[in-house]
Amino acid sequence: MYKSMNLKGFLLILGVMLAVFLILHSALRGTANEKAEEEKLLRVQKTKLEEEFKRLNRELNVVGTDEYIMSSAVKDYSYVKKDAIRFEFTNPEVLYAYSESELQILMDEMND
Repeated sequence: MYKSMNLKGFLLILGVMLAVFLILHSALRGTANEKAEEEKLLRVQKTKLEEEFKRLNRELNVVGTDEYIMSSAVKDYSYVKKDAIRFEFTNPEVLYAYSESELQILMDEMND
């Protein structure tokens, strides 16, 4: 009553299943390798970003201090020379009370 499968049919089905398995396994392994490489690149990028974040935080803590303002004025804008006397105007509006000629005389006196 029961019809049994012959050995050739069984081996054929087994071979097809094995081939499908190997193809899928190969595809998944390739995808896994790609993801591993991507993970390595992202870890390197994360490390670089963390270092940049720390550097920017250190810079942010320095910004606004007198030392930073002086170094920025000397290096970036050449407003003053190093070791020069610094004048800070708490109310610069008072300078506008002078005429152009008076202001020029005042500036000349300050530069000498």
